[in-house]
Amino acid sequence: MSVHHLSDPAPALAQMGRKAGNLHRLARAQVRVPAGFVIPPDVNLAELAGDLAAHVERIGGFPVAVRSSGQLEDLDGMSFAGQYDTFLDVASLDELRARIADCRRSAETARVQAYLRTHQLTSASSGPASARVAVLVQRMVDARTAGVAFSIDPVSGKEEHAVVECCAGLGDKLVSGQIRPSRYRLALRGGALLDEDIGDDGARLGADQAGELAAAALRIQALFGTPQDIEWAIDRGGTLWILQARPITRVAFRTDVEELTNADFKDGGISARVCTPVMFSLYENAMQHSMQAYFVDLGLIPKARREQWIHMHYGRGYWNASAVKRALARVPGFDEERFDQDLGIQKDYGERGPVRIPTNVSTILRALPVVVALGRSYRGQIARVHQFAPAFASRHAAWCARIAEFGGTASAAVVADLVSVLHDFHAWTERTYFTTIYNNANAQSDLKAFVARMDATTGRPTSLLTLLGGLADIRHMDMQRGIVALTRIAREHGLDSAAFASALAGFHAEHGFHADVELDLTVPRWSEDPGRVRAMIAAILASGVEPAEPDAAVAAQLAAFEAELAAIRQTLRRRLAWRLRFARGFERHLARVRTYLSLREAMRIYSTQCYAVVRAYLVEGGRRLADAGVLGDPGDLFMLTVHEIKDLVEGRLDAGRARDDIAFRRAMYDGYRAFAAPNELGARVEQRSRDSYLREVAGKRVLAGLGCSPGQVEGTVRVVTSLDDIHVLRTGDILVTQTTDPGWTPVLGLVAGVVTEVGGMLSHAAVIGREYGIAAVLNLRGATSLLQTGMRVHVDGATGLVTILDDQGIARSAEHAA
Repeated sequence: MSVHHLSDPAPALAQMGRKAGNLHRLARAQVRVPAGFVIPPDVNLAELAGDLAAHVERIGGFPVAVRSSGQLEDLDGMSFAGQYDTFLDVASLDELRARIADCRRSAETARVQAYLRTHQLTSASSGPASARVAVLVQRMVDARTAGVAFSIDPVSGKEEHAVVECCAGLGDKLVSGQIRPSRYRLALRGGALLDEDIGDDGARLGADQAGELAAAALRIQALFGTPQDIEWAIDRGGTLWILQARPITRVAFRTDVEELTNADFKDGGISARVCTPVMFSLYENAMQHSMQAYFVDLGLIPKARREQWIHMHYGRGYWNASAVKRALARVPGFDEERFDQDLGIQKDYGERGPVRIPTNVSTILRALPVVVALGRSYRGQIARVHQFAPAFASRHAAWCARIAEFGGTASAAVVADLVSVLHDFHAWTERTYFTTIYNNANAQSDLKAFVARMDATTGRPTSLLTLLGGLADIRHMDMQRGIVALTRIAREHGLDSAAFASALAGFHAEHGFHADVELDLTVPRWSEDPGRVRAMIAAILASGVEPAEPDAAVAAQLAAFEAELAAIRQTLRRRLAWRLRFARGFERHLARVRTYLSLREAMRIYSTQCYAVVRAYLVEGGRRLADAGVLGDPGDLFMLTVHEIKDLVEGRLDAGRARDDIAFRRAMYDGYRAFAAPNELGARVEQRSRDSYLREVAGKRVLAGLGCSPGQVEGTVRVVTSLDDIHVLRTGDILVTQTTDPGWTPVLGLVAGVVTEVGGMLSHAAVIGREYGIAAVLNLRGATSLLQTGMRVHVDGATGLVTILDDQGIARSAEHAA
């Protein structure tokens, strides 16, 4: 085992620790880092002998700094800041040897051991070994000014701001709290000074230095994919050096906005992962128009009031829950808590409690026009979707024909068609889809409220989840039928057979518009990457699990639905008063909800087909504009909004200005790709901790999520976060993942139950889970860390409870994976 220099092209990063590993990544990215080398924990100092002097000479000689670099340091939620010892201005070999030994011993101090216990990082079996440290030796910077820079404002949560603290000379007195530092708040883009507070020693930053620090913070954040806490120093010659970069462990999320939520945006949507500007703007273009029109048409907001219905923060989309709730608060029986539960909004209500609007003569009379308008909207949207279907088929076929002719189409025609696709075809499709979603949500709320009154009167509890299953006409089940057929052919004839190749071509012709991540337009559609579905079938074969037959699953759920419906009808027939009060209303509400569930899934297919067309035009249009020198890279088009693309194509947006916008947005996009964004934002939102979902019941750990598909099942947890890993699934497994996408439909046909971190009763995982008849618990925050592969659990899809029965299989699963 040898010493590793930060400048080495490919050192053993596992032996360097995270601090040195991060500095190596910075150095390789041409960020200015003081030269240094790392001594791994297992290197015997006595064996280094004269080599130590040579290593010091290679980095520029004495004086040097001696610092820890542990594998547990600088994690996303835990920094180990101040736990290990650091020594500055080490000036000789003898002192260096002593300080290296001291640094190693600091891993064994009571302070470090207490920190490990607090963060549950020690056990009887592992002891303190996991906290052993490598030692980083770096050339000292003769600092004129030093400090820390945060690439996000950790107090306000504003991602467009950077915060810098500094002092004169070395930064150790700042880190140790010996001095009140100078504090600057900067615009992350450009470094413009927003405010300053000069500290005890009068340290100041010039405009150029502030700009350089902001640029460095933006670049380093982009490199690591999450906001960074950066230590830096400016030497006597005015050169900026980066001394350390690690994830910011605590951010107070924005409170300068209304209550915003990503509910129903995260279930495979524009909050499931970092979102490109073009994708957000497509959603914004559809939602701003459709939601405004929807609430105006219902009479819930005046026509003159213009709400901002959708926002983007931390690289993800959020919708304005406050504005929606303000509108719905005019509806008798509106229950904020039930509204939040249906959509999977994770929220604490504090002392004020949720908003609940009573149902009485006064509220009903005031809302009669709204009730009439909502009924008209329910009926009208059903008719519009039925009319939409043949029109969409025709227009979609025409666009696909044009895409097939790209090779012979002039660039001017392609970019003109690109604008039409974005502003006409997409807007028409998504506005129709979004309005269907709004009615679907309201229809379910109406049914739940009606059933609650009915159950309170009859005393019989209704299984709402059962009433939402067995729809029989869910379009995504067609994809599963194709997957089942492909799996059968592959098993009988082989993946390399002509029979499979022919079947695969047919599958792509019918379902190739799908993708692993369908609302990420940077991800290829399956038809663009024929090997993707083939790999999925190979993984299914490798798993040994027989994919669920959709027709059998749907038939079983339809039978369960019919049995529940018959039981409800029988209950209402027992008394004339019950029948007169509830029978017709129940049938009407139920029929409407089931109709809208089917229409929503049908519209989702149309939406996915539309996005495949949008992606094809963005890719081709980006290539044409880059060839013409308008864009620097074909992918730059993804960093513009749909309105900017139109202005660029039609000559109203200067290409140079567009490039500046693209560069900053790409850096922000990259900088938030690994960030754990909150599900809710706002001044009155109370963030719930992950542990709030965990409780102790009868000596067993129980996690409480949202029951979205009925059934109880016991099985082995399999944490899967990518379709690339479905080969690890085994018969009877419980799939645990962050979120699902329509492209995950085949995976849900392989498992006995599903647990996700986000989602509600309206989400895709809930709908498909009910059609498959598998227990589904959604909206369980932190599920992929609270539940680990190999655990034995019991999942109750009706109550939303997941009980950990046994965790002895975790070690066996880890050994198998290794």
